[in-house]
Amino acid sequence: MALRRTLATLFDADERTFRTEAKPLLREHGPGAARVERAVADGLAELDAGVDTDVRSGLTARERELVWRVWVFDDAPFGLTLSGPAYQDNPIRVANRTWRDLTGYSMSDLHGENPRLLQGAQTERPAVERLHEAVDIWESVTVELTNYRRDGTPFRNRVSLTPLEDESGTVTNWLGVQEAVGSRASE
Repeated sequence: MALRRTLATLFDADERTFRTEAKPLLREHGPGAARVERAVADGLAELDAGVDTDVRSGLTARERELVWRVWVFDDAPFGLTLSGPAYQDNPIRVANRTWRDLTGYSMSDLHGENPRLLQGAQTERPAVERLHEAVDIWESVTVELTNYRRDGTPFRNRVSLTPLEDESGTVTNWLGVQEAVGSRASE
């Protein structure tokens, strides 16, 4: 929970705060500080070199900045997704490498899809209903549920969703933080 709150605050912060606070967070939670060092120096130019054109196309300036922030956390030990806009069924804009490795989906498989593509026969309805309710009322939520990798293998997933607002206070995107948990996490 603390990590989710920290990330939500960090993703809503101004650029200077993000660049300053991302380094110690990555050092605390695993690899990736070198990417932040490069990103601080190169900014969005590094995003252009590191992220597929399909992901970058059609983004607002705010989404482009958020995509860059997810990309900075590409090698963090937790999955990150950015979806939105909220009014278009929350299509995935970008997912970090950790999330893609966990699920087996490539960015081209994910781009434009709703994160519900991970749900399957054993996905618990009460957890899904909590996710839907949070999106409907624009509130943060954390649930644990059974999800499925691209190859159909089930895994336990702790998912935290946090709404991200634009400068007017309107929720425009959702930040998802995912972590495989339990005995089937590394299957």
